[in-house]
Amino acid sequence: AMAATAYFAKYGLTPEEGKRILAEISVKSHYYGARNPKAHLRREVTVEQVISAPMIAWPLGLFDCCGVTDGASAAILCRKEDAKKYRDDYVTIKGFGIAASPGWGKERDDYDFTYWDATEAAARMAYAEAGIKNPRKQLDMVELHDCFSIAELIATESLFLCERGKFKEQMADKRAYYHDGEMPVNISGGLKSFGHPIGASGCREVYEIYKQIQKKAEEPSRQIENAQLGLAHNQGGHPGKFVCGVTIVGIP
Repeated sequence: AMAATAYFAKYGLTPEEGKRILAEISVKSHYYGARNPKAHLRREVTVEQVISAPMIAWPLGLFDCCGVTDGASAAILCRKEDAKKYRDDYVTIKGFGIAASPGWGKERDDYDFTYWDATEAAARMAYAEAGIKNPRKQLDMVELHDCFSIAELIATESLFLCERGKFKEQMADKRAYYHDGEMPVNISGGLKSFGHPIGASGCREVYEIYKQIQKKAEEPSRQIENAQLGLAHNQGGHPGKFVCGVTIVGIP
């Protein structure tokens, strides 16, 4: 909630404008969650429902917050040459980064809540290893840690998928974050609608990318055309005290 109000203030958004941007994120999440048979909250919502929902911590209402759920995920890891023996549709890890914030965000009067420093650091590591110079152009999809609607917004900017403070113009207004847009984000429904089984969420994000690359997203309305390279972003903590992991996987 502090990150949301800080973002509104820094970039000159009225409370009404900010709430609507966040509501559109939640609407998108639920649109895809409703079409994902493994999702927890399989229901669509409207912008009006999100804006008028019971308040949790202003400006975040009920539909701005993820559903904490039960669940598990797993991945089989092996050498590429071994994977070839068993199947053709495996994916390989192209890049990985992990970073931790110093941990003093909430204790500092001058802390900027509007970007995730650990996410930026982990992303830079993963992009360098994967040879990615322009993630918005080179990545086909991103599954990121949207524990709240504002978290999707800030993570999107902190992963360099759009410019800081330009989420509305470069993502929301263009519907760029939909499956047929320029930069699909959380087409699984994200933590917001798919559900957040805490420890399983990061691996589950990689699973979504894997299924998209296999062209097995189950619903045509969720399938990203010709997906070959995706990024999974997961983090824990709070602004100023995050541990973040970024993994990039793609076709061999």
